[in-house]
Amino acid sequence: MKQLHRRVVVTGLGILSPIGNTVQEAWSSCTAGESGITNVEIDIPDCPVSVGGRLKNFYAQDFMDPKDVRRVDPFIQYGFIAANQSIEDSGILDLPNLNLERVGVNFGAGIGGIQMIEQNYKLLTTRGHKKVSPFFVPGSIINMISGLVSIKHGFMGPNTSVVTACSTGNHCIGTAARSIACGDADVMIAGGAEMASTPLSIAGFISSRA
Repeated sequence: MKQLHRRVVVTGLGILSPIGNTVQEAWSSCTAGESGITNVEIDIPDCPVSVGGRLKNFYAQDFMDPKDVRRVDPFIQYGFIAANQSIEDSGILDLPNLNLERVGVNFGAGIGGIQMIEQNYKLLTTRGHKKVSPFFVPGSIINMISGLVSIKHGFMGPNTSVVTACSTGNHCIGTAARSIACGDADVMIAGGAEMASTPLSIAGFISSRA
């Protein structure tokens, strides 16, 4: 007997990208044919890379408590902010009978908090283990985006993070859709975030000729 699945639809969008920090900005850039790739400064001696795609006119303090900004890696900031944009865009928080136990989050990343890893390793090797931040581990792990979004809004449904390198965002959306279709949740916040333009990460991609 064929199993019946519930229909799944997208009701809200959010984005931070080199071509815009909102859905409207990014779409306008797309339709205008504007590129997000620019000249960038990279802290690597004799670096052969001089261009890249980075966020522009972005200040995390405009969207998050400054204390939280300092405690988490940029990729967590990006995912948290984009997720909240999608939640606001969807209007689900205005629903009178929203069951928070049926709202989940599936937000991932390909690498995770590589900037915090680099920074705290430098502290360890130059100033000792006591200088490593107590927020290093919770501020760099991939599932912290899902955790922070759920904590902020009180979501108590499925809370996961798919990690599949560059396809992470798509797989998070796909598995979140399955959670709804199969009845595990009524609403899922899903997507992916990354901030891997650090010296070590770029050096690694250079070495692999990527």
